[in-house]
Amino acid sequence: MNSCCTTPPSTDGTNKFFSRWSKTYEKQFRKKGLAKEQRLLLTGVREEPIAARKILDIGCGVGALHLTLLREGAGEAVGVDIAQGMLDKAQEFAVSMGLAEKVSYVLGDFAGMADSLQDADITTLDKVVCCYENLDLLLETSTGKTRRVYALTHPRDNLLLEFMFKTHIAFNKLFRMKFRPYWHNWQRMRDQIVARGFRLTYENSTLAWQVLVFTRG
Repeated sequence: MNSCCTTPPSTDGTNKFFSRWSKTYEKQFRKKGLAKEQRLLLTGVREEPIAARKILDIGCGVGALHLTLLREGAGEAVGVDIAQGMLDKAQEFAVSMGLAEKVSYVLGDFAGMADSLQDADITTLDKVVCCYENLDLLLETSTGKTRRVYALTHPRDNLLLEFMFKTHIAFNKLFRMKFRPYWHNWQRMRDQIVARGFRLTYENSTLAWQVLVFTRG
């Protein structure tokens, strides 16, 4: 079942940008399965029981993470994404995998609609924190919805990647593109998550992405 919320005008550029990429993400998941950083993220998530657990997948894309967890025994999932094109592909995968009855999809900016969503046992944010300008609000709302496991990926914190990322940001600003990525203080982000009652239980990385899994308590 799919429930949709209207995407606010301020996020329209992000909607269009990622909707255009939805076919590429679909092909990658269909042909290659999970990306390496996603496999690592799920390795950390699986350190806690997932059977019958409720999943909240923020920035769910074409559904790779939550559909994999549902196939492995999770009870139900909610996928939230700002791009309609991504949700369309996620729904197609859910139907083809026989999981449509276990998942619902919500279109819009998670931080602005968090109060309307139920709490989850496991929350995932794959490559999401670098798409949010107001990271503090995202962390507050998403950790507040998480009962047990909070898993995310973010760009690796090194000088080369920071330079490349900030060059991309400057380019997008220069040409007034509607979608802009963001580089945050990643150590401060970790500290904020811990301050909200979580502890880091798994960490790994790929060439470009840092993988972090936190557990409450």
